[in-house]
Amino acid sequence: MEFKNNKERTIRTFISESINNLLSHQMSRDLVIIRALGSNELAADNSAKKPLDRLGNSLAATFGCYYLPQILHKRKATKPIKSLNLTNRQKMLADVYEVKENVTNLNRRKVLILDDVVTSGVTSCAIISAILKTFPAAKINVFSFAWTPTVNKQTYLMDLQRRSHYFSEPEPVYGRIKKETDEDFERGRTNVSLF
Repeated sequence: MEFKNNKERTIRTFISESINNLLSHQMSRDLVIIRALGSNELAADNSAKKPLDRLGNSLAATFGCYYLPQILHKRKATKPIKSLNLTNRQKMLADVYEVKENVTNLNRRKVLILDDVVTSGVTSCAIISAILKTFPAAKINVFSFAWTPTVNKQTYLMDLQRRSHYFSEPEPVYGRIKKETDEDFERGRTNVSLF
């Protein structure tokens, strides 16, 4: 919450930890970084310097890639989804996100979606669907500081808390029977992966 509430020390800590976490991944110079939009945002306003914008700009500068949040738009403002159940979240975000084709071609490029917290994965799924609808050959990664686990993830969370509070591979399922893994992603068997 301190990150979302613009606490400077927390923002700097999370940016530093994010860079350290991603150093071990192959960050292509062709990578395009975008961020999830807030409920009342129709497009990213990079001049506002929201914490996720600062993170995106820092990652782009560190890895020599592109931060292009202006690629992503919403057709309408939405209510905050944190108090909604899964079904209502899905209804709220169905076909809300769209991707501008004229900014850059994302086909055969890696895309990193930034979000501060993943709860049900509905926002990430909505963004992924919008990207793949316009650019079906895009390779998509999701990076988040934390995720709110379901009841069956509690044991996994307890184990992670012993090691670190920066989560990796929360294993959501994006509407498919098989869970995607980074190995599948690297071998081209899926377009979705998680850091």
